[in-house]
Amino acid sequence: MDAHKFGAFVAKCRKERNMTQADLALKIQVTDKAVSRWERGIGFPDINTIEPLANALEVSVLELMKSERMAANQVEKEEAAEVITDTLNVAVLQRKQERKNVFQILGVTSIIVFFLLFIDSMQWQADTIIFTGVGVAFPLFCMGGFIALLCNGIWRKVKGKSCGQTLALAIALPLLLIIFLGLFFLIGALGIGPVPN
Repeated sequence: MDAHKFGAFVAKCRKERNMTQADLALKIQVTDKAVSRWERGIGFPDINTIEPLANALEVSVLELMKSERMAANQVEKEEAAEVITDTLNVAVLQRKQERKNVFQILGVTSIIVFFLLFIDSMQWQADTIIFTGVGVAFPLFCMGGFIALLCNGIWRKVKGKSCGQTLALAIALPLLLIIFLGLFFLIGALGIGPVPN
C-alpha cells in the first residue's frame, strides 16, 4: 500500500465532504496532526481506525485501502483479497514497530537506572550493591518504565498510531512491582531472605 497515494485519497475525500482535518479528526477520535500525517504520506492510521475513517469519508473500506473509487460491480475477489492482505500487513508492521519502541524504551530506562546506581554504588560493599539492585534498581526500573511507556502510549494515541501493547506493558510494570515488593517483604517477615531488619 502506497502511503502517498493513500494520503492523497484521504485528502481528496475529506475535501469532497467539506471537512477540515480537525473535523475529520473529531469524527474518528484522533488528532488533526494524525490526519495531517496520513495526508502527507508519513504513515497510516491504526488498523482500528480504518473502518471509522472509511465511514467518515463515506467510502468503502476496500476503496479506502485501494485509495481509489470503485463501482459496486467492479470489485473482484482477487482485488478484495489483495487489499485485505495489504491491510493485515500494515497492521503487522504497526504492531512490530510498537513492540520495537517498547523494548527500546525499556532498554534505555534500564541502562540509565543501572548507570546511575553504578556511579552511586562504586564504593559500597557487595551485599549493599545487591540489596540496592533488588530493592532500589528494580522498583526504579518499573516506575521509570511505567512513566516512559505511558507517555509513549499517549503520544502514539495522539499521533493515531497503535498503542495497545505499549499501554498494556505500562500497566503491567507497576503490577509486577507490587507483586515483587509483596514477595520481598513476605520473605523478610518470615526471616528467610537477605532483607535487612
